[in-house]
Amino acid sequence: MPITATRFAPLFIDFTFKKVFAAEQHKNLLIALIEAFLRKHLQAKIVDVFLLPNEQINKTRKQRAAIFDLHCTDSNGNRFIIEVQISKQDHFLGRLLFYISQTITNLVKKGRKYKFDYPRIYSLSFLNYEPEPKGLRGDIVEHIGLFKIKKHPDKRYHHIHIALAILPRFKKSLEQCKSTSDLWLYLFKNLHKLNKIPPRLNNKLFRPVFEIAKISNFTNSELRDYEANMKYLSDYNNTIEYAKKEGVAIGERRGVKKLFALLESGVPLAEAKRKFGLKR
Repeated sequence: MPITATRFAPLFIDFTFKKVFAAEQHKNLLIALIEAFLRKHLQAKIVDVFLLPNEQINKTRKQRAAIFDLHCTDSNGNRFIIEVQISKQDHFLGRLLFYISQTITNLVKKGRKYKFDYPRIYSLSFLNYEPEPKGLRGDIVEHIGLFKIKKHPDKRYHHIHIALAILPRFKKSLEQCKSTSDLWLYLFKNLHKLNKIPPRLNNKLFRPVFEIAKISNFTNSELRDYEANMKYLSDYNNTIEYAKKEGVAIGERRGVKKLFALLESGVPLAEAKRKFGLKR
């Protein structure tokens, strides 16, 4: 997501995300975000949330610019992990399950008599790429849970629920948005592109998001943090782009060598081109 001069800070960077959703005075926004994407899977309506220390470990500053999260619990004790991942990462689901397991481990109390009746764990991830393996239905929001594979596939276990909001699949205009989750996804993709609050979003729920993300409202300290966050993100993206170009260049050199090897072995030029998917 390239960023040009903007009036509002992007919602998908760590600084803005935490400023909007990880502040005590804005807990209603965090509750609204969770309920917009997980309402059908919650035990009950969320009355209140309590922010928790971040539990992810061993990340560099650039990694935190590309992958960041916040943790909270509701009044029923259920745990929520909300994260944004800007750049693609190998073994994404494996990493996600690791952090969920880490959360469960921190919840389990020592002692032989512990019944492992830990609260439900919900993970909500906003991804700026198409994850592997790709979903069969191509839903904008994919839901993953625990269920029996044989005999009773409809039997589900509610201990863990994972929701993936896949931003590249969201292509709706503001006029096409029909639900609150649509409007949140629209903001994740477009907040930094807007010059003013659209009438559709000028309401009690979304108006505060614009006020919080308005760059001219930042203090000097916040402005430094914002600029640092953008620099880390830019550096990270530049590193990824450089790696891609290097990979393409290496692939091209190897391809040329293989093409010449085929020609030297007597394979006709047309056949060699066909093997490489080249036009005749």
